[in-house]
Amino acid sequence: MSAPKEQGTRWERIVADYAARRGFPWDRAPLRGTRDLLDIQGCVLDGWLIGCKSLQRGKTLGIRLSEAMNEAQKAKRNLNGLLPARRGLAADVIPVQVLQRTGHLPGRAYVVMEYDDFLRLAEMRRDWAKEDQ
Repeated sequence: MSAPKEQGTRWERIVADYAARRGFPWDRAPLRGTRDLLDIQGCVLDGWLIGCKSLQRGKTLGIRLSEAMNEAQKAKRNLNGLLPARRGLAADVIPVQVLQRTGHLPGRAYVVMEYDDFLRLAEMRRDWAKEDQ
């Protein structure tokens, strides 16, 4: 296995293990080829598609983010194709990418999502606050 692949696999394991310690039974996903659903499995029923991006030399943060979010949207399309009878579930799933940060523990990694998905979460949080009043 090449050094970058090894580094990526290690980061995926760290992300999965960190979530497991917080009570999420997620694990590294197998390679799926054209039906890719990103790097962590077991998270779809919790409403997420989770990818992991380790540090890469020679790529700017902007390029890494753009590529990562393109992969996330492709994974969401793949999920829609795999769950045609449960399209409502797939519509509610939010794809994110966990980006490793130099010199920081996993809990300080960046989790990146598209702005529309963030606003959907903000609306949900606002509605929960109204319910609590």
